[in-house]
Amino acid sequence: MNFKRISIAAIPAIGLGLMPAAAFAQVTQDTTFTGSVPGNCSYTTAAQDSVALSYDSASSGTLSGESNNIGIQCNFANTNVQLSAVEADGGNPATTTNSARLLDSEGGEIAVSGEGSSGSEALGNSANATENVTIELTSTGASAPGSYSYTVTLTTLES
Repeated sequence: MNFKRISIAAIPAIGLGLMPAAAFAQVTQDTTFTGSVPGNCSYTTAAQDSVALSYDSASSGTLSGESNNIGIQCNFANTNVQLSAVEADGGNPATTTNSARLLDSEGGEIAVSGEGSSGSEALGNSANATENVTIELTSTGASAPGSYSYTVTLTTLES
C-alpha cells in the first residue's frame, strides 16, 4: 500500500476551503435619500383686482377704497406678508400722500405701507388653510380734477 503523507501545514489550508461563505466579512452599503418640500403660497382670488376709489373733499381731496377679499393659502403655517410702497400713476393730475393697509378678515391691521414698503409682518395663518385679507388705500391731496390710479403689491414670504 502506498500511503501519502499530508503535511501538518496543509491542514489549515484544507480547512479554509470547507468553511461556509458566511464566515467571511459581510460588506454593506447604506444609501440615504433626502429631499424637501418647498414652501408654496397661492392666492385663491384673481391675480389682479381693480378697485373704484371714492372721493371726499376733506384734506384737499381724499380718495379711498378697499379691495375684495384676497384669499391666501400656504402649505406651511406662519407665513409673512409685505405690502409694496404705494405706486402712484405718473399721469395723476396732482401729487398725493398715499397709504395702504393690509387688513385681516376682522378688520385688524396687519401691515401698513406708504412712500416705502411695509416690513415683513406675520399673517398668523395655519398650514393649508385660506386666510382672507383686504387692502385698503387712502390718498390725500387729490385736489385737481381727473383720473387717479395707484398700485399696491402684496407679497407672501416664507417665514
